[in-house]
Amino acid sequence: MRQDLPRLLERERETEVATSALLRTRAGEGGVVLFEGERGSGKTSLLRLLRDDAQTMGFQVLHARGGELEQGFSWAIVRQLFERTPAEPSGGVPDPFGGPAALARSLFDYDQEAGGLAPAPEEEAPELHAVLHGLYWLCRNLSRHQPLVLVVDDVHWADRMALRFLSYLVNRIDTDAVLVLLAGEPTTGSAAQDLLMSVVAAPSAGFATLGPLSVGAVRETAARILGGEVDESFAEACHSATAGNPRHLHELLADVADRGIEPVAAAATQVGALAPSRVAWEIRRRVRRLPDAATVLAGAIAVLDTAAEPRHVCPVSGLDEAVAAAAAGLLRDAKLLLPGVPYTFQRPIVRQVIYDALPAQERNTAHRRSARLLWSAGAPRSAADHLCKTDPDADAWAVDLLRAAAEEAVRNGDPRAATRYLIRAMAEAPGEAVSDQIMAQLGAAELRARDRSAVSHLFEALRRAPQHGLQRSVRLDLAQALAATDRYDEAVVMAGGAWRTGERADDPAVVQARTLTSALARLSTGRGCRRQASAPPSRDIAPDRAHAAAEALCRGVPSIRVARLASGAIAEGIHLTPQDLEFQSASLAAWTLAQCDDFAGAERGLTDILRQADDRGHVLAAMAARGLRATVLFDTGRLATAESEARVVLRHHDSASLTVWGSLIAASTLVQCLIETGRPAEAEAVLERYGLAAELPESALYGLVRVARGRLMVSLERFEEGARDLLECRRLAGEKGWQHPAATAGYLTDAVRALTVTEGSRAARKLAFEEVVRASSFGAGRPLAVALRTYGELVGGRKGLSRIESAEELLCGLPNTLEWARTLVALGSALRRMGSRTEARQRLTAGMELGGRFGATGIVESARAELRLAGARLTQTAEGTAPLTPAEQRVAAKAAEGLSNREIAQRLFITVKTVEWHLRQTYTKLGISKRSELVRALAKVPAMVPRSA
Repeated sequence: MRQDLPRLLERERETEVATSALLRTRAGEGGVVLFEGERGSGKTSLLRLLRDDAQTMGFQVLHARGGELEQGFSWAIVRQLFERTPAEPSGGVPDPFGGPAALARSLFDYDQEAGGLAPAPEEEAPELHAVLHGLYWLCRNLSRHQPLVLVVDDVHWADRMALRFLSYLVNRIDTDAVLVLLAGEPTTGSAAQDLLMSVVAAPSAGFATLGPLSVGAVRETAARILGGEVDESFAEACHSATAGNPRHLHELLADVADRGIEPVAAAATQVGALAPSRVAWEIRRRVRRLPDAATVLAGAIAVLDTAAEPRHVCPVSGLDEAVAAAAAGLLRDAKLLLPGVPYTFQRPIVRQVIYDALPAQERNTAHRRSARLLWSAGAPRSAADHLCKTDPDADAWAVDLLRAAAEEAVRNGDPRAATRYLIRAMAEAPGEAVSDQIMAQLGAAELRARDRSAVSHLFEALRRAPQHGLQRSVRLDLAQALAATDRYDEAVVMAGGAWRTGERADDPAVVQARTLTSALARLSTGRGCRRQASAPPSRDIAPDRAHAAAEALCRGVPSIRVARLASGAIAEGIHLTPQDLEFQSASLAAWTLAQCDDFAGAERGLTDILRQADDRGHVLAAMAARGLRATVLFDTGRLATAESEARVVLRHHDSASLTVWGSLIAASTLVQCLIETGRPAEAEAVLERYGLAAELPESALYGLVRVARGRLMVSLERFEEGARDLLECRRLAGEKGWQHPAATAGYLTDAVRALTVTEGSRAARKLAFEEVVRASSFGAGRPLAVALRTYGELVGGRKGLSRIESAEELLCGLPNTLEWARTLVALGSALRRMGSRTEARQRLTAGMELGGRFGATGIVESARAELRLAGARLTQTAEGTAPLTPAEQRVAAKAAEGLSNREIAQRLFITVKTVEWHLRQTYTKLGISKRSELVRALAKVPAMVPRSA
C-alpha cells in the first residue's frame, strides 16, 4: 500500500476522470485534465499516483511544478518539463528536436559567453509563434515513440509564457497521444487565470474539483495514522479543526501522535487548540504579507471569534468601516477569511494561530473592549467569556456583567460556567456588600454544579447574610449541600430554620422550606426525626398531600389509597417551588404513582416537571426528575432510553462530586440497565467511577444504589456480597420506615437467589413468603406478581406453577415490563418441568421475544436454554441470539445506508450514546464486528414484530 494512500480517500471520481483520459490518450486521442482544489486538498498526492499509473501503462511522463518565486521567470515551467529531453538522438530513437521542433531548441541552449540560458522570446516577439509551434512538434515527436503525459502541479503559479504554450498545445493534440494533467488552486482576477481557463476550455478538456474529506474519511485516516479505533466525536473534532483538508489533517494527526493524545471522546476538546507547526508557519507567512489594517482586523476577529460582526469588529480593532471592509477583502483573497458576515476564518486553526500571535497586552485590551460591547448588545455570557480572559480591574460594571451572565448560565443548565463567572466576580468586587451577595450566588451555583466547595461558601454566605430573605434562600441551598455530603442531621436543622412558626402555611416560601425539611427528615433518619421536622401537614396544600402519599406508602397502606393521595397532589397541575430544590413534592408524588403501577401517570408527571425545570433553569429539580424518569423507563423495559437519560444526569459527575439525589438515582438506574443488557464489567466500572463501590451511608438516598450493587454482585455470582447489600437494604428500610413492596420487587428475585446459596432454601422461602403476604396487603400488581413468581419458583410443583400463573395474570394488564418477560420465562420453565411442553414453548418464546425487544440479554439467554430443554427447534436467529428490536432495526438500517452515528441520532431524534448502544447490541445479535458487514447481515434477519400488551 502506498504511503500517501490515506490522502486519496474519497478521490475515486477524480482518479476515474484521469484514468479515462489516460486510456483515450493511449488510443491516440489527446486531451487535458485540470484538478482544482484549495491548498492541501491532496492535488500533489493525486498527481503522484497518476504519474505512477501512467508509467505503469507505458507512458513517458514529464513533470513540473509552479512556484510563487518563479512566476516572474518566462518559460520556467516549459524548461522544467523538457530540460531532461535528450538533445541528440540515441538508441534508434528519433531526434525529438528534429523537423519543426528545432524551432524550440533555442529555449534550452546555453550561452557560454553570458553564462546562462540563451534569451527566449517574450510576448508579442516576432519569433514567439515559431517557438510555440516548435514546442508543439517537440511533444508530437516524443509521443510518436511513446505516449506522453505532461504533468504540471501548482499551475496557478505558472508563468504566462508557459500558459501560452499549454493553451497553444491543447488546441492541437486531438489526434496525438499527448495528455496534459494540471493541478492548481482556484484564483480569480489575473491574466494568468484567464490563460489557464482558455487551456481547459478546449473540447477535449476534463475538470474535477477536490473537495474536503467527510467525517468518515477523517476517521479512517486517523485510524490508519494513529493505529487503532478512533472515537467518532474525536474524528468529528478533527474534521471541524481541519475542515476536511487532507494536508492539514495529516499534520494535525502527526501532532496528536507526537503529543501522545489518545483518539477518545475525552480528548476531542484538545484537538481545536492544536496548531501543527508547518500549517501554522504557512498561515503566519500569509498574514505577514498583508497590510497593517488587514493584520489588525484579523486580530480583532480572532478575539471576537463567533461574535465577529462588523459593528463589533470596528470598535475593537479601531478601524473605520470602509478600511475594515477593504481589509476583510484582503483577508478573503489570502484564503484566510470566509465570505459573508459575521467574519469567520476558513478553518479554526487560522483563528488559533492569529490569536496566539497577538501580544498579551493587546489581547487583554481587545478582550475588555469586546466585553463592554457585547454587554451593551445584550449578550452577557459572551461578554463574560471575554472578561474572564482579561486581568481583574475592580470595575463595578464587570461585577454586574458577571453576575448577570451567571444567572443566565444557570437558567440554561450550565452551572459550571456560572461558577467560573462568579469566582471572577469575586476578584472584581469593589465592596463587601456586593461580595456577600456574590458569595451566596457562588455557593448556589457550585451546589448545582455538584462542586463540594458549595458547603464552605454557603456557610460563609449565611454568616454574612443579614436579611431574612437571603438567609432563607442560603439555608435551603446549604441544607441540600449538607445532605449531598451525608450530613443529614445538620441538613434537617438547617432546612427547618428556613421558616418560622406562625408564618402562613400557604406562603410559597414557607411551603418550599417545609417541603425540603420533610423530605430530608424522611430520607435521612426515619420516623423519629420526622416528628421534629415540620409543622402539622395540611391536606389542602398539594406538597403536604404528596408527602402524605409517600408516608402512606411506607406504612403499607393499600395501593389504591396511596395512588389516590399521590394523584390528588398533582391533579391541579404541577407547580415547582420558587427556589430550585431537588426534593420537589411533585416528583415525590410522581414516583409514588410508579410504585402503585401507574407508570403512565408517573411518566407524564415527571416529564412535566422536567419541562418546567428546564424552562426555569432549576438544575437540581431537573436532575432529580430526569433520574426518576429513568427508573420508570427501566421498569417499563425501555432500557436504551433509560440508560441514555441516566447518562445525561451523570455527564459531569465523578467520585469527587456532591452526591445529589438525582445523581444517585441515575447511577443506580444505569447500573441496572447494564446488568440487564449483559454488561456487568461496565456496571462495575460505573460504581468505581462514581465512588459507590465502597461503604455506603445509612440513608434512604443510597437504597437504590444498594439494590443495584447487590443485584450486580449476584449476577457476577458473588453471592455473599450480593446478599449483604440486599439484606442490608431490607434491614434499613424496616428500621427507618422506608419499606414498601414496590421497592422490594426490584431485588427480591436476586435476594432469594443469593440467600439460597449462602443460607439455604429455607431462609430464601421464608423471605419470599413474607413478601407475598406484604405485597398482597399492598395490592399493586407488579410487586405481588414478583413475590408470587419468586415464591412459586422456590415451592415448585403444582402449587408453585399456580403461583406463577397468578403472577402472569397480574402482569397482563400492565405495560410491557421486564418482570412480565421474566414471568413468562419462569412460567414456561415450570410448565416444561410439569411435562406441558407445547405450552412451555409458547410461554418461553413469548418471554424470549419480549426480552429481546427490551435488549435484556439475560432473559433471552434463560429462555433459549429452556427452549432447548423443551425440545424446540430454534431458528438460526433464535439459536445465535435474540431478534432485533424495532429500535435496533431502525438504527442498523440507517448505519447500513452509510450514515454516521451523529447523523443517525439527528434523523431518529435520539442521542449518539443511544445509537452506539443499539449498534453494539445489533453487532452482538448478528454475530458481526464492523459496520461494513451490516448490509449482508441485515438481509438475513427479520425485524421484531412488537407484541401488544
